[in-house]
Amino acid sequence: MAKKIKGQYSMDDYKLQQVDVRLRLQEGPAYYSDKPIDNPKDAVDVMKDVLKELDREMVCVVNLDTQLKPVNFNVVSIGSVCESIAPIQNIMKSAILSNTEILMLLHNHPSGSLVPSTQDYELTRRLIEASKLMGMQVADHIIVGGITGDTYSFRNHNPDIFQGQDIDLKYIHKMTGVAEKPSVIKKISEKKSEVPKQKKKPAVKHKEPTR
Repeated sequence: MAKKIKGQYSMDDYKLQQVDVRLRLQEGPAYYSDKPIDNPKDAVDVMKDVLKELDREMVCVVNLDTQLKPVNFNVVSIGSVCESIAPIQNIMKSAILSNTEILMLLHNHPSGSLVPSTQDYELTRRLIEASKLMGMQVADHIIVGGITGDTYSFRNHNPDIFQGQDIDLKYIHKMTGVAEKPSVIKKISEKKSEVPKQKKKPAVKHKEPTR
């Protein structure tokens, strides 16, 4: 009901509307194996045959149930020959919608190199800590080499970053820059407090007129 007179209330002025968020998964192409896909390794075997043939980097996530059985996979992003953008929220989205608690990240290096970049390592750390905040787990992050299909496992080569359930708050602060904000605010407040003092104008003496 629209307002017709200025200052007149309508029913909308007394209402706070609830909205429902309805996101759903939509099935895409399926990849098949010649044996049952019952564990993360089986999923890697299927996905590496796809990833090794690509000429661009692709990031995908395999969602696993509590028994580590693959439920589905999702293509997070497709990038260029040497890089791909994969926001943490996009990686975790399909796992949340699939009602799964464990995920495994995979991406390919079309060059064939299995040497992880600094960005690959940082992405793994960020995903692990973000998953802890959400009550989820990262099974592994696998790099697939182009052409050969050889794989690199972050869990096998960097087991320390997967250990422990405690959230690394220092790393979270480093991720978000929270630790730097107080100092920034302090500098701004200091600048505001430094108000230049106005110089007092000297008093002007008026001479009496001579008669």
